[in-house]
Amino acid sequence: MFLQAEVLDGLGYFLNIVFLILGIVLLIEGADYFVEGASSIARKLKISALVIGLTVVSFGTSAPELAVSVTSSIKGESGIALGNVVGSNIMNLLVVLGCSSVIAPIAVKKSICKREFPFLTASTLLLIIFSLDNLFTGYTGIQNILSRGECLVFVCGIGLFCYMSIVMAKKDSISLENTEIEEKKEEEKKEIPLWKAIVYLLLGLAGIVIGAEFVTTPATAIATSLGLVANLDKTLVTNVVGLTVVAIGTSLPELVTSIIAARKGENEIAIGNVVGSNIFNILFICGISGMITPLTMTSDIITDMILSFGITILVFSFCRKGKLERKDGGILLGIYALYLTYILVRLFYPMLAIPF
Repeated sequence: MFLQAEVLDGLGYFLNIVFLILGIVLLIEGADYFVEGASSIARKLKISALVIGLTVVSFGTSAPELAVSVTSSIKGESGIALGNVVGSNIMNLLVVLGCSSVIAPIAVKKSICKREFPFLTASTLLLIIFSLDNLFTGYTGIQNILSRGECLVFVCGIGLFCYMSIVMAKKDSISLENTEIEEKKEEEKKEIPLWKAIVYLLLGLAGIVIGAEFVTTPATAIATSLGLVANLDKTLVTNVVGLTVVAIGTSLPELVTSIIAARKGENEIAIGNVVGSNIFNILFICGISGMITPLTMTSDIITDMILSFGITILVFSFCRKGKLERKDGGILLGIYALYLTYILVRLFYPMLAIPF
């Protein structure tokens, strides 16, 4: 479908740009339907929008990351599988939450700071610990590998997270039954039928996944071609594209979904989508990918994991205030710009990665 020759001609550039624009349209429209369907289902089933955001929405928008990492693991490409997960998590925290809160300040429930953020922080720390075989075994000559046994722990962890979400959904269901009658009547007037909400959800998810593919693949082809035309080293070009275009492309569903949710006033879906997606990326995507083929860790990937942990703590501290303000979003976007600069510099100066 896409023209992916190493160096594109004029027609190749034009067709890839057309697909890129089509992908953006699909992402925006798909996210609109997806958020509408998810929020309607939450109200129909008397489940809070936060629970829906942490589970259905976050798992759905992480579909591109799952596809990329599992395919890369099957091919034995650990760098892409891990880089996609870590890069997407950093993108979610800095860009997705940054853009969403700049557009509309996001209210953050205390419950997400008590349960889900600590769970995400612990998951990120566990990923780092499992990756530092050299440090914890004392043998500096061995490779750092994420083994099948460690990945099985991750898969069990996502099971625990889903159980926690079900328990939380039951509590929220009882609490939602006590809402005022007038508010209920007002919601019922605007509410769409359950079957229609499910159709919206599925159509929206399809639009998001297809749109992400339509954006990522042409953008990768264009970026790679431009790099080779400029006579840059092919390996360097591929690394830059993987760390930027692929990670950003697979995070586009989270970005568009959270922005649409924030604009619609669905704050719980916006924040739940990011936190749930990051938990899903580490525990499920890393877990499944590593159980297929043990994942080899490089110094640069471990460095990014440590940065991801620090960024998680920073965002957690912002959210504890009860609201992500526009200035917080600006800070997060500024940090991401610095991170991208660091990635580009590190490609030319690998010694800037922590030597594990």
